[in-house]
Order: sequence, then structure tokens, then C-alpha cells
Amino acid sequence: MQQVVVAGRQSDSRAVMQALQQAGVLHIVPLEAQGFQSGPLSGQAAEERRDTERLLARAESTLGELDASRAPRAALPAESEWSAVVEQAAGPAAALSEREVELRADLDTQRSYGEVVSALARAAGGLDRSARLSLLPLTVETAAELQAAQNALEAELPGRFALGTERVSDRLTAVVVAVLRTERDRARVALGKARLGELRLPGRFERLPLSEVAAAFEQVTRTAPQALEQVQAEKGALAKQHGPLLAAIRDALADRVGIDDARAQTARGKYGFVLQGYVPADRVADLQGVLAPFKNSATFELHHVDAHHGDGVPVQLKNSSYTENFEFMLNISDPPKYGTFDPSWIVAWFFPLFFGFIVADIGFGLVFLLAALWGLGKARRGESLPIGLLGITLDPATLKRVGVVLRTMSLWAIAWGVATGEFFGNVLEKLHVFFYDPALIQRVWGVQFSELTIEHLQEEGHLKGLIPIIFPRVQSDFSNTIMLLCIAVGVIFMLWSWGLKAQLTWKHKHMHHFWEAVGMLGGLVGLILLAYISKAGQNFGALGNFADPLVLVMLVGFVVFVVGLIASKTPLMLIELLSNGGNIISFTRLFAVGVAAAILANLATDVGWGLGGVLPIIGPLLGIVLGILVHTFLFVLTILGHVMQPIRLVWVEYLNPTGFYQETGVRYSPFAPAARK
Repeated sequence: MQQVVVAGRQSDSRAVMQALQQAGVLHIVPLEAQGFQSGPLSGQAAEERRDTERLLARAESTLGELDASRAPRAALPAESEWSAVVEQAAGPAAALSEREVELRADLDTQRSYGEVVSALARAAGGLDRSARLSLLPLTVETAAELQAAQNALEAELPGRFALGTERVSDRLTAVVVAVLRTERDRARVALGKARLGELRLPGRFERLPLSEVAAAFEQVTRTAPQALEQVQAEKGALAKQHGPLLAAIRDALADRVGIDDARAQTARGKYGFVLQGYVPADRVADLQGVLAPFKNSATFELHHVDAHHGDGVPVQLKNSSYTENFEFMLNISDPPKYGTFDPSWIVAWFFPLFFGFIVADIGFGLVFLLAALWGLGKARRGESLPIGLLGITLDPATLKRVGVVLRTMSLWAIAWGVATGEFFGNVLEKLHVFFYDPALIQRVWGVQFSELTIEHLQEEGHLKGLIPIIFPRVQSDFSNTIMLLCIAVGVIFMLWSWGLKAQLTWKHKHMHHFWEAVGMLGGLVGLILLAYISKAGQNFGALGNFADPLVLVMLVGFVVFVVGLIASKTPLMLIELLSNGGNIISFTRLFAVGVAAAILANLATDVGWGLGGVLPIIGPLLGIVLGILVHTFLFVLTILGHVMQPIRLVWVEYLNPTGFYQETGVRYSPFAPAARK
């Protein structure tokens, strides 16, 4: 990243800003200088900005009313025509939108109250048109409520009311109370005492007689759908006619507001201005090209950014085409500080690997793969995906990245599923596609199955098949091996994270944190060897065998830890060391969550398979249906853990020690036209 300072004549500031905007490479930062004005524009420039914002808001609202926000851009008309073009579309668009709102409101009201109003109109029997009487419409659900209303009215207006009823449905009854107009309020009070309220219709229907409302609802049912279709057709035609021009004007106005925002970040004088920003080293040529026409009125200087003092320097992530699909997974926080490291590639490689290790099922992997391919297909067609449950919509670009991530996760799940021999649990074991070869397991992993295990597999018929299972995670004889593998991964990740912190802090001469990282590395080595030599606390006597070089390495590790503790002046490292030991153990989540899910999947398959063997014809069909239902329920129940546990291991256990969340940077956001954002 290069630091840029641009200085020029005030009279050319807008033209210079427009050129920089078209280049779209400069990240502008606010600049204050003694004797110069900074901050929001004032005077005539501020008034022009307000006019631009008003017209921009008018154009955006019109595009929104026409559902044409993503319309293709037409050629930009002359600036003198912008206001007329916007108003030419804004008036009809507002009228159509208002008409659409009215029609939809009428339809919604009719759907909600149509049956009730029809019943009330029948119960009223024409009394709703009386000049002397008032009708209070309401609904009740039980006979007890109706009796309570009658009792309350009798107590308040003895013999001076009439009550009519009409069934709406099995659970709802329409009720009309007729009273003299002068006693309407007393009737309302009586109904209130019975905890019943008058039915009030929304909008224009509130003050109409019930018979007129019923007639109006019939009219709405007959004409509103067609009228709504006509309005939508007219909106579509209007959008087709004016949308491209409006979109072009909207973007031009947004660019003009952006230029004013950029000018507000400069230091301005009566005759000149100074601008400060950053540009990626590989885009300097673009910056020089757009400023070349202004060489007589503007000048600029470039300075290399010191990576050791990267505060305020924007960060542009540069990853491979594969890794950049995973960058959004780290967008929950600010990007890493300039001059540190970008962990996107770690997420890109290890998150799907860990996910696949947990799922490790060909069937479930294929389900994820189908979902990924479906999403990628929508992205290729330029379609968005609304997710109502989360209240968000994935645009095509984001949907493509999510699809790639999901596809990678599914492929790892299928690959691990081949190793475990799992397809929706043990379906393919029962069909003798996958089988257990105890001799092969012993040669590969050094694990010998017990006689009881072999006898059980023999009874189930799982010792014969086409493809041998090389990673039998559901077998209890293999549990210790998987757990040790997971702990080994945890050891590698924790040593790696603290080693990375040591390297970064040494690079930036943060010696306090450097000694902390070195001390934690030594302490972790000592702690790991202590557990290994003593066989997890079963043989503490082995720790006194100084002829064993591992014991000497352990002692050196603890000495380094003490040195780091003293040099960093961080006594809490004692607690932190134990916490990091626990983080290593946390990697056994990969084993626990995965095996638990596999056992549940086997259970679902066994339930369906068992039912299939009970009845001769219908049994297999019922077994398949039941198996699918149980698999679906268990999959939905456990999927959150399948996704969250791998993310946690990378986000928390690995990234926390590196200081990733403590030193964050500013995301590179170049000054560019609205159409490119």
C-alpha cells in the first residue's frame, strides 16, 4: 500500500475528484491542516449538494416504486434534463404505487373480514340503514361469551336492545347488537364489562353500513385482482420506459454526492486543496494516469507505508480465486491490521476439512452438494436468494461464494464418508458395499479389534463386501485412535498459533507480547510432553527419568515459560497456559460431535431397516419413509453443531492466541463510481 498526498487548485478540485472517482483506486482519509478548512462543505457548495440529494432521493424512490432499482443503465441525458426526466416518471409512478397500496389493502381487508361481514350483514337484516338505531357488530367464539354479552346489555339497557346472531364457522359467531343511537355509548360500556369489543373495520370501510361493506367486499373480490394486475402491468411498462434513464441519472447523482463527500475530507483553502489517501502498489499506474491531465494544476507524492506502524492504513485482502470465496466468513470482525497476516486461507482449507471430518457421510455430503449446485446455478443466472428465516437476501455474487464454500464442504464430507463407509448411516454396510477388514485396520492404524467386536460384525454380516472401511470411527476399539488424532491436530494448531504470534510481534518489535508468545510456546511444549511422558497422569514416576531426552526437553520448555513470564511481566500466563491446554483438548470436539452424529444416523437406518423386515410388502416402503423422517429430524437437530464446531476451532482456539482480534485494521474502500459498488 502506498500513501498518497494530492495538492491542487481549488478551482479544479471537482474535476480532480471526478477523475479520481473514475479511476476507483484511491482510499481517501480525512485530512486536517492548520490554516485550512476541513469537514462539510459550506455556502454555495452546500446548497448545491442539498439540491443534488433531493433529486437523488426522488430518483431512488421512483425506481423503488417501479421495482426497477437494478434496471440496466441507458445513455446519460444532458444535465439540464435530469429533473424533468425524473419528474416525468415520478408522478405516474407515485400514483400507481398509491393505487396498488389501496387495492392490496382492500384485498387484505376482504380476505380478513369478508365472511364475518357477510354474516353480520345477514344478522342485521337491514337495520344498519336505520336513522334511529345504531348497530354494534362483534364476534364471539363460545355460547358463554354470547350469554355474558346478553346479561351485560340487559343489566345496562333492560328491554331496550335487540341481539341478532349468524354462524360464521364452527368456532365463530357473528353478533349484531341494535340500540337507540342515543344509547350507543352505554351499550359499548356494557360489552366492555363482558370483556367484548366492537368489531371495527379498517380504512374506508369503518363508517359504512354493514350491507354496503358486504357489497363493497363483493365488488373488491370481482374487480380488485384484475385491477391489481393492470396496475402492475402499467408499472412494468413505466419501468421499461423510464427505468434505464432513471438508473443512469441516479448513479450520476450518487457520484456527484460522493464527490462532495470526498471534498469534505480534504483540507481546503481559498485557492487550493490537499487530499490524503492510500492506493495499492499495483494500482499506482492507474492513479498516475488519471492525474496526468492535471499536471499543470495538481501535483501528488507517493510514500511507502511502514508495515510496522500500520495504524489507519487500509487493508486489501489478496487471495487466490479459491480462498477469496471464504473471506466473507471473517467479515464478522474488522480485517487484520496492515502488516500482520490474513487467516482467510486457513479458514478456506481447514474449515471444510474439519466439517467433512465431522459429517463423514456420503449421503449427507450429496445433500449438501445438491444444495451447493442449486445455489451456484442461481448465481450463474444472476438470481438472488431471499432467506426469510434470517431476513436477508443473498445477491448473485455472495450466493456464488456461499455455493463454493458449501460445495467444498460437501466434497470433504463425501471423501471422509468413503473412508468411514457411511451413507446415511450404515445403509451401504447393510447392502454389503462397505465392509470391515480387521487385518487392514491393524496394518494401517495398529488397532486390533476385540473378539467381541469381530463376533458382532460377523453376526451383522459386516465382514464381507466390496470396499473396505479404512476409518471405522463408530467402533469403540477405534475411539482412542481418533481421539489421539484430534489431540495431535490440536497440538499442531496451538503451537502454530503461538509461533505465529511470536513471529509477528518480533517483526513489529512488540517485545512484551513477543516474550509472552515465546513463554507460552515453551510452556505448551512442556505441558504436552508432561502428559505424554506420564501417559496422561498414569505414570508420574517417568518424569524423574532424566536419561530420557524428552524429559530434558520438557524441563527446557518450562524454563522458557518462566523466562517468558518474567520478561513479559504477565503473571496471568500461568492461568493462560492451562487454558491453552484446554484448547488442545477442545479439538476432540471433532471426534465427539462426529461420532455422536454417526451413531444417531446408524440408529435412524436401523429403525427403518428393522421395520422393513417385519411386513412382507408394505414393510420396506414404511421402513424407507420412517428412515428418511428420522434421518431428517436428526440431521436438522445436529447440523448446527456440524457447522459451528469447526468454525469455533478456527475462530477461537486458533485465532485468539495470534492476536487477530486485538489488532484490527481498516477495510480498503476505494473512492469509486456508484455503479461499481
